[in-house]
Amino acid sequence: MPKKSFSKFVLGKDLPLELVEGRGHHWHYRPETTPEADTLMVKVVVQAGEGHDFHRHPDMHEILYVLKGTAEQWIENEKKILTVGDSIYLDPDVVHATFNAGNDVLEFLAILSPKAGWSGGTIDESQNLPYKHYRSQKS
Repeated sequence: MPKKSFSKFVLGKDLPLELVEGRGHHWHYRPETTPEADTLMVKVVVQAGEGHDFHRHPDMHEILYVLKGTAEQWIENEKKILTVGDSIYLDPDVVHATFNAGNDVLEFLAILSPKAGWSGGTIDESQNLPYKHYRSQKS
């Protein structure tokens, strides 16, 4: 039997907002709201001086795409400054962090898959070696 197709419009004005430690998550697609979708997407808004410290998703791939502002982006021990139109790809279990490197709001899209990896969660690595020392080092 062929797989039933699924499509859904999601309007910006209808997005659920989740506030998490200095950033806002505007969820377009997540398991609770679109159980049929295998790909998740969230617009993340990060205020100046804030960020999403070192973490990993054990069972999910992730793509980050900068929409607005400047990001200090880490992938393991490598740091890059990203601006509008820049992106990264992460395999599962890769430690990464995103910080607002500017004075204005940082906005980026995070696209994660597969949905089955959602249960593996987000593992905080910010207090573990070597990650807890990376931002205190001079670049």
